[in-house]
Amino acid sequence: MGNFRYIAVDNKGKRTEGTLGGFTREEVSAELRKMGLKPVSVEPVRKKKKNWKLSEINLTPPKVDLSVKVIFFRELSTLLDAGIQLVDAISIVQLQFEDKTFQKALGEILVFVKAGHPFSEALGEHKNIFPGFVISMVSAAEMGGGLDQILSQIAIYIEKEDDVRKRLSSATSYPKFIAGFFAVVLAGVMFGLMPKFADIFASFGAELPASTQVMINISTFMRNNIIIEAILIGGAWIGFKAFSASPKGRYFMDKHIFKLPIAGHIIHKSLISRFAKTLAVLIRAEVSIINALKIAGNTSDNEYIKEITEAVSTQIAHGRSLGGQLAKFEDVFPVMVSSMIAVGEKSGALAIMLEKISEFHEADFNTAVDKLSKTIEPIVMGGLGVVISIIIVTLYLPIFQMSSAIH
Repeated sequence: MGNFRYIAVDNKGKRTEGTLGGFTREEVSAELRKMGLKPVSVEPVRKKKKNWKLSEINLTPPKVDLSVKVIFFRELSTLLDAGIQLVDAISIVQLQFEDKTFQKALGEILVFVKAGHPFSEALGEHKNIFPGFVISMVSAAEMGGGLDQILSQIAIYIEKEDDVRKRLSSATSYPKFIAGFFAVVLAGVMFGLMPKFADIFASFGAELPASTQVMINISTFMRNNIIIEAILIGGAWIGFKAFSASPKGRYFMDKHIFKLPIAGHIIHKSLISRFAKTLAVLIRAEVSIINALKIAGNTSDNEYIKEITEAVSTQIAHGRSLGGQLAKFEDVFPVMVSSMIAVGEKSGALAIMLEKISEFHEADFNTAVDKLSKTIEPIVMGGLGVVISIIIVTLYLPIFQMSSAIH
């Protein structure tokens, strides 16, 4: 099966271009006629040979910025609310994006919808761009109505997710910069400055303090074993990547990530907020609680939470309560969370209670991030100052001792 580039016109003579998959030119032409289009030209898309550049190699699927998705769902919701048909709305919105990956995906979605397929099914063909909860919410809206409102909810959800990611990135960017700068300075001292001081001290033939001799020995060892060190560092990095990419390694890291000092607390609050928010949005979209749980687990990007949601959904299918089952996993869902969910179940206001849980943990997360950004800077700068002071004192202590001996 290959791709065919087509040019066609509709009943009003409006020209349409696009790409459609098929085995033969005739099959594609027949598909176009089913869509109410008259084929003008149908030609197979031939792959052009390309001279690859190292900078163009990308081992991961192309990603679309979250802000682009927010604009798409918000504008699509507005157009549908104004009474414009879905196909026309997608056609209008598609022209506004410069992102080639997203524009191509929208073109394929448009062709899919024109062929009579559900919008949710068309989105499902691009799961690398549209996560499972989006597809499920759209599918529920197609069955129950109110697609414009659901799309607006999706836009709000993605916008909040984008804000959380940006806040985390902003809080960690400065410490990363300081750590990188410190590593460069330390390498300069050990590989550049220390050998020069060692030669100066050797020319005097004086006995060096123990701390200075230790620093010189470390510097000498590091300079004489650069290849071994590079191999060890590279091997450790590759080993860590391989371990974190394996199912057992990913599960181990996801299960114990909440126990990390400082960062674990922040990650925990973020995951609970996201989980509760996703579950609330799906329940309001009238997705079944079992499917909603599985989707919320999948969108958490945490293998341990996925395992929990699978186990809980199985128990709910046998008549158990959601709050009672989540209470068994206090390491992820604190007593307050499971208790509030249990109250929401009994009162028939589960979605409202989940939104309250999400808001509470989101506020707690924001406070923790603000505290982190305010406290980590002096800690990092103080630690950097202490290390540099130790290095300077260690280097200049022999000089001070020699000056005293001369006098």
